[in-house]
Amino acid sequence: MKKFCDACKIIKNSVSISRKNEYVNIQKSSLRVLATDYKSKFDSPRMDLSSMDGAVILKKDEKKKKFKIVGESKAGNFFSKDFKSGQAKLIYTGAPIPGKNKIVVPKENFQIQTSGKEIFINKIPKENFIRKKGLDFKKKQVCLHKQDILTFRSISLAKTMKIKKILVKRKPRINIILTGDELKSKTNKKGLIESSNEILLKFLATKLGGEILNISTTTDNENELIKSFNKTNDFDILITSGGISRGKYDIVKKALGKKGLKILFDRVAIKPGKPTTFGKFNKTKFFLGLPGNPVSCFITMLLFFPIYINSFYGFEYIKLSQEKLITKNDINNNNKLTSFLRIKLDNKSRKHFQVFDNQDSSLQKILNESDGILMRKPYSRSSKSGQSLDVILYQNILNNEI
Repeated sequence: MKKFCDACKIIKNSVSISRKNEYVNIQKSSLRVLATDYKSKFDSPRMDLSSMDGAVILKKDEKKKKFKIVGESKAGNFFSKDFKSGQAKLIYTGAPIPGKNKIVVPKENFQIQTSGKEIFINKIPKENFIRKKGLDFKKKQVCLHKQDILTFRSISLAKTMKIKKILVKRKPRINIILTGDELKSKTNKKGLIESSNEILLKFLATKLGGEILNISTTTDNENELIKSFNKTNDFDILITSGGISRGKYDIVKKALGKKGLKILFDRVAIKPGKPTTFGKFNKTKFFLGLPGNPVSCFITMLLFFPIYINSFYGFEYIKLSQEKLITKNDINNNNKLTSFLRIKLDNKSRKHFQVFDNQDSSLQKILNESDGILMRKPYSRSSKSGQSLDVILYQNILNNEI
């Protein structure tokens, strides 16, 4: 039986960085990983622009008070004709600056004469409200970097850079097989329970950066499992739930062994999730076998799949970061296993939490009510109420799309 930290290292060291990339429309590139640097093909802004509504005059005329209005410059103009000393143009935010050596005077600093043909300036501000050419970014400047995770902000920048399709790392392709005679499915209508793991795995696999090719449900039958396996061969990782313990009907490892599966570990010293299994079919195709128990399935998927994803992408795409919070109850000494306890944040103070009394791994209602996990190392000493402990909050795991 592997220690939790050793099992994590085996996954990390077994999975190589994927070199497969693809172009996607920027509108569909949220949370994708950039496969290359992107340089701008032009300056932004392309010319000097006004950052205020007002009037533009020659810099050498800054001591003058009265100016003749000779036109205007507005946003959307590609050019604004220059003018002479003693003249001015009305100008609007985002409009091109006529010529060089100009000053923009905000509209509150001058009055337009009743004739509408002249302005009288009562104050010249110290700040010059001109956005210089290339102020945002310059031509040939790297604006988007390889291995950036694309957010709505970076997608907006890509749009400004006139990028329509962008080169990203291909997502790991996932085949999911759920096993168990007890599971209801199209082919097993006599099953006793609904396959809630289908919901858990579908959501987590997608949200944590994967692309699902196929999800199927089989009974505890080797031939049926192999038939389901053969439907989708173009995967990067096969994820199963159920059938990986050592009982009479746990046939997953045996069946997949006939398809070339090499087991790298098949028991981990954790609770819940001890039967968790990891292996490979070849250098690029992997296997993650998760327990069939819904809570165990959820927790082990949350713990082990991000390690695979991070190794696949070659950097920390998913961060299982911990946060120090204060426990509201006493916690007993831990045993030889690494334990993952479901916790609930205090409604009044989000800096406090309590551990659920019942940690039975079949209790989905408690899983639903939990806000995170307290990881306790083997033989951890007891903790008293009021002590600060490191917890993993679900809200901190998934990448923020903003």
